[in-house]
Amino acid sequence: MFERKAKGFLNLRGTAAGLRVGVANVLGVELPTEPCTFARAEAVAAYWLGPDEWLAMVPNDGCAQLATRLRDTLVGHFSIVDVSGGHVLFNLGAEVVPVLEKSSPCDFHTQVFPPGRCVRTRFARIHALIAANPDRRFDLIVAASYADYVQRWIERVM
Repeated sequence: MFERKAKGFLNLRGTAAGLRVGVANVLGVELPTEPCTFARAEAVAAYWLGPDEWLAMVPNDGCAQLATRLRDTLVGHFSIVDVSGGHVLFNLGAEVVPVLEKSSPCDFHTQVFPPGRCVRTRFARIHALIAANPDRRFDLIVAASYADYVQRWIERVM
């Protein structure tokens, strides 16, 4: 089914070339440069949001320290904003593809939306980031203010 998880989130802005090495060294994950993809390494993920923007998901208890380490490591023009309080992660099982398709205009079948793909889209009338994991589970990241609404929506639709 699904599980609601407490995670830390960092919004990263800057050029991929300027951020790539520092982010890899501090977070242990490569920034994806291909649109609508994400990279994962252990408890950390980096979601491509735009040509100069990524959302990094990190362990909740170390988020502030990681942000500080990134600021100390990176050079040039960049922005790192801790947006943890504004986001909630739902980890959805593979059986929720019909729920996702009922709630969003996207096609989430493996041929169209393979593992490693992510998209910012509408989900149940709100903005969301949806990502397909290698195990065919899905990450659904929404604004924290909608967490209860999303949880009730998923329960009702399932």
